[in-house]
Amino acid sequence: LPEYFQRVRELLADDGVVMNHGITSSDPEGGGVSYGGGDFIDRYVFPNGELPHIGLALQAMQQGGLEAFDIENLRRHYARTLRLWSDAYEAHTEQVRAMVDEEKFRIWRVYLAGCAYAFENDDVAIYQIVGRKAGRAAKTLPWSRRYMYAGAVAA
Repeated sequence: LPEYFQRVRELLADDGVVMNHGITSSDPEGGGVSYGGGDFIDRYVFPNGELPHIGLALQAMQQGGLEAFDIENLRRHYARTLRLWSDAYEAHTEQVRAMVDEEKFRIWRVYLAGCAYAFENDDVAIYQIVGRKAGRAAKTLPWSRRYMYAGAVAA
């Protein structure tokens, strides 16, 4: 991860802003998720994937020469998104089955429902980290988040 963020820093303009969007583990020790979900995902969906804790991601970002200046946890939103995807999957099983073999159909069925559960129960989270080159943020950032919400309507 530090090498990844260093490369991002090299590609970023001096006044540029980067947003890193990533799924993270909720376990600060990097342990597995409940019910063997991590083993299932590693075997069938994302071989050799890793879910760092947000603390590790932030540390690696700083080691790569970037400064985080805004962090948002979208776990609740992604739990809902996954639940809606899973519901749509179930509502369209015949169309999905026509596109893939039975094994893939079952893998993705379990994956969507299991991920929805994992996000709903805080096994995993999804963070958006906004950053700049280290040392640059203090000179150019607005003093509040008001600029993000101008004209926003409550959901």
